[in-house]
Amino acid sequence: MRYRWGAALLSLCLLTAACGDQAPDHGEYALVAQPGDYDDGPNRMRGTLVESLRLGERVIFADRIDPELTAGNGGGPLVGVRGVDDLLSGVQRTALDPFDVLAGFGVIGGNGLNDNELKNKFLSITLLSLPDEAQAAAAAQAMAAADFGATPENAPIVLPDYPAALAHWRPGVPTVGSWLVWKNLVIRLYAKIVDPNPEQLADLLTRTYRAQLAELETFTPTPAADLSNLKLDPDKLLPRIVKTDDYWPDRWDFLVTGPRAFALRNNEPRTRMRELEANKVDTIAVAHNKFLYRTADSASAESYAEVEKQQMLTRYRETSGVAGLPGISCYSALRPDPASVPARRFACLVRHGEFVVRINGNQEVETRRQAVAQYALLGGSW
Repeated sequence: MRYRWGAALLSLCLLTAACGDQAPDHGEYALVAQPGDYDDGPNRMRGTLVESLRLGERVIFADRIDPELTAGNGGGPLVGVRGVDDLLSGVQRTALDPFDVLAGFGVIGGNGLNDNELKNKFLSITLLSLPDEAQAAAAAQAMAAADFGATPENAPIVLPDYPAALAHWRPGVPTVGSWLVWKNLVIRLYAKIVDPNPEQLADLLTRTYRAQLAELETFTPTPAADLSNLKLDPDKLLPRIVKTDDYWPDRWDFLVTGPRAFALRNNEPRTRMRELEANKVDTIAVAHNKFLYRTADSASAESYAEVEKQQMLTRYRETSGVAGLPGISCYSALRPDPASVPARRFACLVRHGEFVVRINGNQEVETRRQAVAQYALLGGSW
């Protein structure tokens, strides 16, 4: 370990001729990329994560169906080591147990009135990938049957435009569940409106299926035999983030995603997507509380860094940066929550070339040291 840090520092010294007392403090964080083996060899769980994120790039925004559904209420990749473990009800997950679910991504879009049952509305959209169309159909039927049988009062709803869809509601209750198969994918919808009206529920399902199927027209699901060979990080972006923890694919802490799958997990999905698109962000790499945004060029990175800064200034105050490194700005939370598990007390933005990296931390000195190392990892020098 001591040798690696020394070699990293020597490399930077040779490139910049700026070692010694004037070098900014980077602690023991490496100044050169630390390669990992997370993409070496076949790996089923890595492939499941990558395919789930590919599905996420095709899930539609809920406000496309109902303009009031602008709030993100959770979601993301749904398949872990024990299968599907999020968004679906317990009986639906149990019904899926016999099936080999290759990947899954789902989100919930709401109107922000979760505490008002009479006015709350939401639309949950989930895509599940299975090995073939026959298994997808069997899985959809199993989930629909289990959900239908959970309440004796449930009644079917027919969708004339999609007669193969399995849909039902509970009369008097303004919610509906539905399943439709496309190729080897199951599209699962669950929605709530204000009035318990079956015609309105059927219309909502029909419009959602129409939009979602249109989004899938150009999508090619990865065959089951190829799943384990999918690469998480083909452009090697993760090693360009300052290393603070182990490298291991994870749906929350270690991944590379496209802008839509990233935005859909945000509290304001559509707003977040507009920001990413406007500033030409095409890829986001996430590594343990650090977020790398790759843009089209340095001008786009500069404008996107300003977006991140303005977002942070609603909850943070700007502090001093790092002397001699204008590409780094740092912030301190206005109302730090000591009980918060994610590191959020301090943050730094690092921008260089086409990249912007946000670093979050609970220790100010360490957060700033990571920012210095991050600047070097992006090609910056002093």
